[in-house]
Amino acid sequence: MTPFAHRYDFCPWEFWQQASAEEQAAQMALLAAMAETGTMSFGNLAFVSSMAGLWPRWVALGDRSYIAAHAYVTGHVTLGDNCSINPFAVVRGQVSAGYGVRIGSHASVLGFNHRFDDPARPIFEQGLEKRGIVIADDVWIGSGALVLDGVCVGSHVVIAAGAVVTRDVPDYAIVAGNPARVIRDRRLPKAGGTDAGPSRSEAPKLRSQAPRDPAASLRSLGRRVVDQWPEVLARCATRVDGAPRYVDAPGRPARIFRPNCDAIEIAAALGHTPPLLPRPEWVRILQGSQCRASGMPIDPWKPNHPGASLARLGDTNTQYQILSMGYALQCLNAHFQHPIRAAHEMPAAAMVDLLDRLPWQSRAWASGAWIDALATALWMNRRDFGLEGPIATLHDWLARNAQPDSGVWGQSPDGHDWLQPVNGFYRLTRGCHIQFGLPAPYPEATIDTVLLHVGRNGGFERDKVNACNLLDTIHPLNWLSRQTDHRRAEILSFTERQVGLICARWVDGAGFGFAMGDPPGLQGTEMWLSILHFAADALDLSQEWPYRPKGVHSPVPSGPNDTPPDQVVAA
Repeated sequence: MTPFAHRYDFCPWEFWQQASAEEQAAQMALLAAMAETGTMSFGNLAFVSSMAGLWPRWVALGDRSYIAAHAYVTGHVTLGDNCSINPFAVVRGQVSAGYGVRIGSHASVLGFNHRFDDPARPIFEQGLEKRGIVIADDVWIGSGALVLDGVCVGSHVVIAAGAVVTRDVPDYAIVAGNPARVIRDRRLPKAGGTDAGPSRSEAPKLRSQAPRDPAASLRSLGRRVVDQWPEVLARCATRVDGAPRYVDAPGRPARIFRPNCDAIEIAAALGHTPPLLPRPEWVRILQGSQCRASGMPIDPWKPNHPGASLARLGDTNTQYQILSMGYALQCLNAHFQHPIRAAHEMPAAAMVDLLDRLPWQSRAWASGAWIDALATALWMNRRDFGLEGPIATLHDWLARNAQPDSGVWGQSPDGHDWLQPVNGFYRLTRGCHIQFGLPAPYPEATIDTVLLHVGRNGGFERDKVNACNLLDTIHPLNWLSRQTDHRRAEILSFTERQVGLICARWVDGAGFGFAMGDPPGLQGTEMWLSILHFAADALDLSQEWPYRPKGVHSPVPSGPNDTPPDQVVAA
């Protein structure tokens, strides 16, 4: 046997400087094979030992990051540049780390936990819970340390060997012990040459910190987005029935139309058209999706539900295609070939009856989404075909039924959980108010409700972290802040913190996953890039962020189509 044959498996930091050309070629082939599974992504000069134990749902390594021999890595794990998982370390569950995070040998970072609330049942039958672990930049996790689920670790932190971390760690802290406690702030001098703890007045609060410079975060990620968007789209290119199309992510089903519209919106926000097809071909495909009888756009790869009433926008799939396909056409300086008659020809009395019967108490989100589709159809009919339709009836009903105490439509089902009403508020006002240039009816009450919702979900830093939940809070707060200064400082604090957390989740060459820990895809990428636009706008940092949504998430109140007539593609 060759002496020191496994040197680089245990000392991977030496590999790209000292390994032979043959060894480097073998490593590149291994990474390529892993990437082809659709469950892993690698930056430049990344390294993974063939002796590591990997069972990823999604694992991403940044530039010059590595996983050494006998490391055990499972679940959703995202590491930025210059990160390391050293020999015999364990990283499992939902874990997100920034730049320069070093995980020492025999350390464990466990982003999940077993449920054990029911003493009458065996623990192994009670399932798992996943709050996730977020680690910021420049962190050293010492050998044998243990970081438990639900913890946020700030930037520039040292976790001492053998420490058991059960709570959040602030920036610059050195923590040690079981359970771990802060023994010193690295910015403070040692007392008497020892690591004596700070006084009570000096001790930092145990609350993790997102990166504190949102302008720098936006600027840095913005450059990468501008450089990498073609690669992000190319990663999701495939062929369906012999024709080039996009899927949401490699390995995802190829018979859903939305990824193609997401690709069009991503490219348009940066001033381009997706390179997979020429613009006229995209227009032909989208315009050809309409049902002539109702005007409803229908996904040719995902037909409407049997028996759905298209005349009443009764199918969830076709409802969203109004937005997805309609705005994709707008990004291409085109529009539907025919009016959406299902909206235009709806009698006012029938509309009011449908609005009254929407499930406002149990499914306010779905109710808001239905109204968003209806309002968008009415707006597109007005803009593109000069048809007024029952717009006034819709706006009158909304004005009468908004709740003065909460500012939203619908109620919390249990008086505590406001997810459905808040997310429904975003969808409804996006279509009926922002699109028509109208203000919110009760902006201050709505801000109170949205901030209550944010607080009860831990600021969406670890729980329920997905693109819908953050879009449906950051977008309304930004929009409502233009109407009132109510609780502005709290809104800016929440938004600034989210910028750092969101930017850290970008995977080079792949984009964003829809939810924290999900594999990157086009839907997640389009939505999170739009969320960052609204966050940058709220923080007066739009100049630092190059992405300008022009589709479903366009921030500009919609008016008549101002594209020159000779550039508009119509029927």
